[in-house]
Amino acid sequence: MMESSEELYCPHCECPLSLRDHRKRIWRREGGKKAWLMLGRYKCKECQRLHIGLPEFLAKYKHYDNRVIEDVLDEVVSEDDPGYEDHPCEMTMMRWRNWFVRNLSAMEGQIRSAGMRFLDLSDEFLGSTDSLLVELRERISPGWLGAVLRIIYNSGGGLAP
Repeated sequence: MMESSEELYCPHCECPLSLRDHRKRIWRREGGKKAWLMLGRYKCKECQRLHIGLPEFLAKYKHYDNRVIEDVLDEVVSEDDPGYEDHPCEMTMMRWRNWFVRNLSAMEGQIRSAGMRFLDLSDEFLGSTDSLLVELRERISPGWLGAVLRIIYNSGGGLAP
């Protein structure tokens, strides 16, 4: 069972969360291996919303490990690779690329918003035309996707599935 040992707060109203129960979630890893995880479901004491405590290596609405998705988005893995048999199917890779392109501007905006609210970044920096997402991809590689998703979801933001 996977539970957080730290105090958790609702990303919507910032009130404490309490453990409600657990649910099963499949986790598909590199090499075609599958595992089942028991994830904690938490309930907000104030707004009554339910939240699932996802581990850092999983993305919301995705079964594959963030590293596998990241490798596809960074074009490290493609349908033409000789070792492709161990990776997701061609259609899944295409859906991930479409998901990323569809959410690109939302990701950029939510990273900027979180930077302004939580990191107190300057208006000049936030108003620049430089992409923070591109900067994070260059600075945190591998692992940029997990970092970006944590910033977005932990600050109360969301992405289209």
